[in-house]
Amino acid sequence: MKKEPKMDEDIAKYPIFMLHNRELIPAPWITSTDCYNHYVLNLHHFVRRTLRRTNPKFYERVEHLQKLILMSKQMNNDLENMGADKFFEAHKIEKHKLVFERKLWREGLYDVNEEWARDLRFISKSRNAHKRYSALFGL
Repeated sequence: MKKEPKMDEDIAKYPIFMLHNRELIPAPWITSTDCYNHYVLNLHHFVRRTLRRTNPKFYERVEHLQKLILMSKQMNNDLENMGADKFFEAHKIEKHKLVFERKLWREGLYDVNEEWARDLRFISKSRNAHKRYSALFGL
C-alpha cells in the first residue's frame, strides 16, 4: 500500500490559498504546517485527500485542480457536515468553491476555469505576494 504524503509535502506541491471576504487569495507565506495557528485554522484540501487513497486513478485525472485552502476550523467542520444551501446561508460562499464535487466536474464547472487555476497556481508560488496578504493575519 502506497504511503499517503504528509501535509508539509502537500504544502510544497500544491497552491495555497486563504479565505478573505469570501474570496480565495494566494497565501504563499504558508510554507509548512508551522505557519498557521492550528487551534483556530485548518488547511483544507479542495480535492479530498481520501480520494487519493481510495481512487488513485480518478485522483490523477483531477489532481490539477488540487489546492489547499486555509480556513477557520468551524468552516472546515461545516464543509463536512452541512448541505450546500445551509453552508451558503452560514458562510455566504458556495460550497463547491471550497470542496471538489464530482457531479459539477462532470458538468464541466471546474475545467472551464482550468486556465484561471493555472494562473492562480503561479501567483500562489510568488513569495513577494505574501506581504500584501500576511497583514490579514498579523504575520
